[in-house]
Amino acid sequence: MGVTGYLLHYLLYGIIDLRGQKTDTKGNKPMQNTKTLGPASGELLLRLSAEGRTIFSIADAQSITNKSYGATAKLLSRLAQKRWLVRLMGGKYLIVPLEAGLEGIPMADRYVIAREVLGSRPYYISHYSAMELHQMTTQPVNTVYVIVRRQWDSRTIAGVQYRFVYANERSFWGWETIWATAEEQVRVSDLEKTVLDCAVRPQLCGGLGELAKGFWLRKDDLNDSRLVEYVQRLDHKAAARRIGFLLETYGLGEPETIAALQSLINLGYDLLDPTLPDEGPYHSGWRLRINLHPEELKAIVWT
Repeated sequence: MGVTGYLLHYLLYGIIDLRGQKTDTKGNKPMQNTKTLGPASGELLLRLSAEGRTIFSIADAQSITNKSYGATAKLLSRLAQKRWLVRLMGGKYLIVPLEAGLEGIPMADRYVIAREVLGSRPYYISHYSAMELHQMTTQPVNTVYVIVRRQWDSRTIAGVQYRFVYANERSFWGWETIWATAEEQVRVSDLEKTVLDCAVRPQLCGGLGELAKGFWLRKDDLNDSRLVEYVQRLDHKAAARRIGFLLETYGLGEPETIAALQSLINLGYDLLDPTLPDEGPYHSGWRLRINLHPEELKAIVWT
């Protein structure tokens, strides 16, 4: 939600009255609503929203309240207890969109929360979440997946699961900066790196069927040369097999693309979809055990 949306919803719902009164949306009579704000808290949230600071620090709030740091911190703590705010990390808070509630925080804002939680630590939005940002899925993504350079415990913030996935230096690349909201930017794996990361670990994107759907949705935008370059750089055999098999199944990719991917595979076998049972015929060309039938893959995108 944009800044205007936050501001208008606080006003239109009639929850804030800067004179300290609890009014309905027409300003008539007191409302029986436990989630109300006093004049100081109301002015603080309105000012922050109007200035586009829906994620803010204690110091940001202090510049508006003109109170001491400690008094401002206590005020924000009370607002968090009343569920007007979500406490993030390092003294930062998120203003909760009124009409959504904690469980309805827009996905775009959830990605900004991930950035704020990590602070200056290297990261990029990945896997299923990157697929959502790249419009590769039609399914709601309820977990935020983030690649990080050091071990970081997963956690739940405002009812949303944040899963931090460790990547070593060898595989930490291929990200770009995009606008997640009208005011906020985040880092996300680019289109080809999203395909590669999901092919490495399909269990983090809903399985190979979900990757296949996203692959098909963005097939016209995928850069074959960059995709091959990325697969060669990472040198992950199972990912090379899965991507090559998808290209071949859907009749995509130039012959040189297919040949380049086949040159990367070895004599071992991997499961096509590691989220499914270890069963099915073996495909000698791609050295895969086909536990998701090609006709099912075609049905996923063609029906």
